[in-house]
Amino acid sequence: AEGKQEISDVDRFLFSYFGVRSPIIPAGCVITAGILGTGFYQFHTGNKKGSQLFMRARIVSQGITIGAMMVSLYVQNKQKRLGLV
Repeated sequence: AEGKQEISDVDRFLFSYFGVRSPIIPAGCVITAGILGTGFYQFHTGNKKGSQLFMRARIVSQGITIGAMMVSLYVQNKQKRLGLV
């Protein structure tokens, strides 16, 4: 087919997980919020060690989610350039 670009398997994977209808970003936000809420609960009950653990886990989760957002921006831009969106 003339004018069509071949899409690699890697791009197909990235489009499905980080494309316009990405399930990764909302899931990361929900997981981060759940960890944050659990950390607050641990703090409220006086469990300082547990609270610290969950706050550190929140930092990791938040970093992963922001990283996924950056990948998603790149992938969505590529989808637009290829005319897939």
